[in-house]
Amino acid sequence: MTAEAFKENILPLNRKLLGFANRFMQDFDDAKDIVQEIYIKLWNMRTELDKYNSVEALAMRMTRNLCLDKIKLNKTIPLNGSIKEESFNETDSKEKEVEIKLAVLRAKKAIDHLEEPQKTIMQLRDIEGYDYDEIAQILNMNVNTIRVSLSRARKKVRDYLIEKYYKHGSEKNKNSVRELL
Repeated sequence: MTAEAFKENILPLNRKLLGFANRFMQDFDDAKDIVQEIYIKLWNMRTELDKYNSVEALAMRMTRNLCLDKIKLNKTIPLNGSIKEESFNETDSKEKEVEIKLAVLRAKKAIDHLEEPQKTIMQLRDIEGYDYDEIAQILNMNVNTIRVSLSRARKKVRDYLIEKYYKHGSEKNKNSVRELL
């Protein structure tokens, strides 16, 4: 696809992509950043765009996936130990901070018990924030294999945490912990 064809066929999708991203992100600046990233990805794959039946559908799917990835990333607690103090009120600040640091240490320990390539995939995806395509390139693996490995790794980490730290108590409590993890 030439630059002219890209301008003519892809750039007019801006309003639709921006509105779609904004509904997910609930923040116009974040939505603009997402759309910008989508345009970069589409530009980088411009030679392959003719293979798709609908470039618009591709762009919308890419936007949706990137929005969901960003939302998930924002909901996770970084495993680098840094915790924002403003996320706590003064009364339970220290107690919550200690709880979160303990949970982070436990999660790191659980991840360390994983075997390769699950350990590396989880590190790249959940800690470093790489997307599936980037991980596929780094590890020279199929994206679907990465998704399956990541899912299994997360389950192993969840099961390890439940068994090692939360196994006491009733089955109802264990199920509650499973839902949180």
